[in-house]
Amino acid sequence: MSLVAVFFRAAIAATILTMPFSVVKAEEWDDLLGDRYEAAERIEKAARPSSGNKQRLQVVKRLDQEILILRAELAKKQNNVRRVRQYLNELDKQHILPPFISRVEQLQQFVANNSDFLPSHQAYVQQIQFPLNDPKAVVAIVLPTSGEYGVAGLSIQNAIQEGLKKSGFAGQLIAVDSSLYTSANEIWQILRPYQPDFIFGPLEKDKVIGWKQLGTRVQTLFFNDSGYLGVGEFSLTPNRLAGLEQVFQLLQQAQYQNILVLRDLSQSSAELEEAFQQAWLNIYPNQHYNLEIVDGNVGQSIDDVLAISNSEARHRWLQKVMSASLEFEARTRQDVEAVISFVPQNLAIQIAPYLDYLSAQREITHIWYPSKTPSASYLQFNIDAWQQTFVVLPQSISIKTSRKKSQIETNSKNGLFYALGRVAVEIVSSPQLSASADTIETTDYGSFVRNASGQFQLLPVVYWADNGNLSRF
Repeated sequence: MSLVAVFFRAAIAATILTMPFSVVKAEEWDDLLGDRYEAAERIEKAARPSSGNKQRLQVVKRLDQEILILRAELAKKQNNVRRVRQYLNELDKQHILPPFISRVEQLQQFVANNSDFLPSHQAYVQQIQFPLNDPKAVVAIVLPTSGEYGVAGLSIQNAIQEGLKKSGFAGQLIAVDSSLYTSANEIWQILRPYQPDFIFGPLEKDKVIGWKQLGTRVQTLFFNDSGYLGVGEFSLTPNRLAGLEQVFQLLQQAQYQNILVLRDLSQSSAELEEAFQQAWLNIYPNQHYNLEIVDGNVGQSIDDVLAISNSEARHRWLQKVMSASLEFEARTRQDVEAVISFVPQNLAIQIAPYLDYLSAQREITHIWYPSKTPSASYLQFNIDAWQQTFVVLPQSISIKTSRKKSQIETNSKNGLFYALGRVAVEIVSSPQLSASADTIETTDYGSFVRNASGQFQLLPVVYWADNGNLSRF
């Protein structure tokens, strides 16, 4: 199980609210996403020289510590004493590095000055208590297995059942088709006589809201987000903005700071770039990135930022002054290390080949975070055109890599909903996973991150695309 420190989390947590989760088709990332080794070698080669694994580990530990401090400082600005204390509790388990001592002391003083307003029972991260080995335990699954959301609910339910069986669950399972009932209260009246010890679901947003009002006192893992979570309440959802952590993970590993961001005129692209910008400015308050809005012509947009257009203009002017034809090779900016694109597939596919065509003196890494759900068939048909690009894809797109060429398809078994169910089982059956706040945890069915209040967010998958193959990063 890998534990990756990503500095994006601290900055974005206080500025982005979880997007509403509405169920349609599994492959439609726009509404649902919230959903290694060759690629690792490539990015390591592109990274700046380092003095070895020990130094990189020290950098990661420093970043991990600064993440917690930043989150605590953001909570302090919001006057959220409970959150500040939660982060200080995590910091107490670490050796505070000298540059951070004064900042931690200020946070401790803030909590001490406001301790009278903080109930002691709120000082701890919520823990999931799942009766995995109790033969008398009753676990309920409350999901729609028919009707409009039936395909999604059934996929999650099957995944939960298979996961619990594999984990050795010793108790009794009860499944209720939530689509047959109009309210959460009706469902609870059916379940109540069984005295369930844990509940998976509901999925529909209205039923989640209704369930929170019941006060069942039974630990529950919702598959939809409804804001504040009370005692014993948890949620697991995909989230597009949370997936931006994967982009920052790549930037951190390669130590890229001079970047170009491309987006188009769509609202989804603008939202992604805005969230990225908020996080970036919190991490690098005195450093800005280059932003270019693509309006149909990818090459022209890149030319403008890399100063190629200026170089071409100087060439034309010089030819005119000298009245002669001159050999010309455009001069490009050499400080841009990476291009991050929040654009749809038809624009993204043009970027890496064009960067290669420019024949710059140094390679520029391309990271594509789709602004709209990419089509598996489009990716497959154009797979040879994808060159040296990190691609962030939802769980609903299945990649099967062979020696010759990757096979890309939409696969419900390996898709988003099935992944939600299997990851849910991994979370509840592993105290270490479920209690790990503010770190990315990886399972066989996807990576996730949780916050202190109990919100788990399923992250998309990063692939390295080159020469007809997509390798999971």
